[in-house]
Amino acid sequence: MQYYWTLRTDAQSPSTPDHGVIPGGFAELVFNVGDQVSLSDSGSIFVAKAKSFVVGPFDRFRRFRAEGQLELFGVRFRPGRAPFSSDLPLGEARNRAIPLDAVWEDQERRAEIHALEFRLAQVSGITQQMACVARFLNKLLRHCKEPDAVLTQALSLIAEAKGQIPVETLAAAVRISSRQLERKFTQHVGLSPKAFCRITRFRQAKFLLESMRGTHGCDLAYACGYYDQTHLIREFRWFTGQTAVGYERVQPVGFFLYDDLPKCYP
Repeated sequence: MQYYWTLRTDAQSPSTPDHGVIPGGFAELVFNVGDQVSLSDSGSIFVAKAKSFVVGPFDRFRRFRAEGQLELFGVRFRPGRAPFSSDLPLGEARNRAIPLDAVWEDQERRAEIHALEFRLAQVSGITQQMACVARFLNKLLRHCKEPDAVLTQALSLIAEAKGQIPVETLAAAVRISSRQLERKFTQHVGLSPKAFCRITRFRQAKFLLESMRGTHGCDLAYACGYYDQTHLIREFRWFTGQTAVGYERVQPVGFFLYDDLPKCYP
């Protein structure tokens, strides 16, 4: 299963605002049809202009700055179902953007990617962008293996437990060793089982905070399996750049989740 999304903002002044990414645990194909996007803390280029990338899952909050117009078109894949994880261990793409044409050595595949980048630069509108990318993905998916059954089961158990499951218990439930489970997650998810559980638990806390306004910090912490309110605050700082109270008060504009982007299309 994959979803298409778009994100577009125009720079209105010389002082371009930062954009924050809150981790969602997903790998993406991201096509930059705007200007280059840089990491705010280092100034290094994250995604170049008119290029396509595999963006691995983030395991912490990151800030980015668009050098002009921010316009991204992306495809979000469910954990464990990215069609390129057999060619690129997603652990190598964690917190990174890897040029799509660097994933394969096959010159024909690289030529297809360059042609796709050129077409996306020429078309306008989500419908045309989706059609271009869908043709590329349909061809790619024909050569993909079925999702790993053990990994799929493990991901389902994490979702059911809302991230509150020890890795040892998870490995025992799917009848493999913790080390084997770690290798599967690194290859096909891009995060360790522990990190993925941590993000899943945070997402539950974020959901409860947004849907139950005024929830007391201690109650929220215990409901989501945190040791105490201090633990919850520390996790919110790690994943959103601010405390839970600060996040609830501001509902920050310019921040987005890779699992909750505007204009998502199934």
